Amino acid sequence: MSNSRKVGIPSNGSFNKSNSNKSGSRQVSTEWHGQTRRSGSNYARPPGSNRARRRREMLKVARRRRIGWISAVTAVVLIAGLVLGLHFANSPASSSAASKSSANSAGVVPAVGYPAPNGTFTSLAGQQESVASFQGKPTLLWFVSTWCSSCQAGTQAMAQNLSKLQADGVHVVEVELYKDLGQSGPSMQQFAKSLAGSNFTNPDWTFGVSSSALTHAYDPKGYLDIYYLLNSKGNVYYVNSTPSSTMPQLLQTAGRLA
Repeated sequence: MSNSRKVGIPSNGSFNKSNSNKSGSRQVSTEWHGQTRRSGSNYARPPGSNRARRRREMLKVARRRRIGWISAVTAVVLIAGLVLGLHFANSPASSSAASKSSANSAGVVPAVGYPAPNGTFTSLAGQQESVASFQGKPTLLWFVSTWCSSCQAGTQAMAQNLSKLQADGVHVVEVELYKDLGQSGPSMQQFAKSLAGSNFTNPDWTFGVSSSALTHAYDPKGYLDIYYLLNSKGNVYYVNSTPSSTMPQLLQTAGRLA
């Protein structure tokens, strides 16, 4: 008897080497749209799918970059517009326009170096006076509220220093803000008479009550104790508040107008 082992032959009588490998395992071909992959490999992708996916990702990245640039440009434009707006609001041209308007809708006080806005007030004698009528002589235009303690102290300080302002040729016009800024206080007549003393009748000190337009032109934010020193040409020369504490600066500046 032979010791050789018989090898099984397929029933079709042929042996296809391609159907076996050295390990004895079979290889199976999988067809997909004419493309062949081996079993055990990753999920097969259709032709060109990787390329399409990369294209979509590139389009998304480009879109995000475009949106970012548009947002950045928009922000820069808005910031530039804000900066230019603030610059214009504080520029001489803007201040000049505000100075020429009797109704200061922008809320900007008259600027130094520009014409003082015209407007009217009613004197305690009942006469309507205008700011323009004081041109030709330096004028201190002062807005007060009769219930304001610093305004009361300022009127007393003005009475003590009126002669110094007179020496520099300055005429003082002290007017009550329109409707006393909505607060209850003594009348301007009582206020001036009790605080100005003997200077109440001094011709270089005029008391009155401001019109709404005049108050808004010079005091749009409703300060209680603000004054403007106007030169003889009717231009704003100096702006400050609370003469009870700023009298030294006021007198020094008025001396330069003489």
